[in-house]
Amino acid sequence: MSAEQMPVGVEVDCGSHVVTEDQIVEFASLWDPQYFHVDQEAAVHSDFGGLIASGVHTTAIFQRLAATGVYRKYDVIAGKEIHNLRFLRPVRAGDVLTATLLVQSVEPDGPGRCLVTIHGSLHNQHGRPVLELEVDSLLRSETAIRRSSATSR
Repeated sequence: MSAEQMPVGVEVDCGSHVVTEDQIVEFASLWDPQYFHVDQEAAVHSDFGGLIASGVHTTAIFQRLAATGVYRKYDVIAGKEIHNLRFLRPVRAGDVLTATLLVQSVEPDGPGRCLVTIHGSLHNQHGRPVLELEVDSLLRSETAIRRSSATSR
């Protein structure tokens, strides 16, 4: 589908993900090896009182849910920019994170593409927000998709 078909002004549920301790430790061991992400015993003595997911991991969970819940239906060219990325509370093993996104705008941005701006969030199983962000992405426009279909005939 083209960018023009994105539901502007509609909040979309992108699904949920259960965070496990193994995921937290595995991700952080590779990408953010701070003790409160990788060492359960040491994390107990941190300001968080236990193991928590990396913010990068939390952002990756949002991206996965947004991609499988919404973006896979559209002809995405590329992500462009993330604004106002905020980590609002720690994510812990056992948390069930649910992603939602709200398409704020779809604007032409050069031949055959549109700039799509979304507001995204992750909430835990208690309905409390753990992450918020705004993302600008480039998506193929309807005119480019029609042009591509016409030339392939």
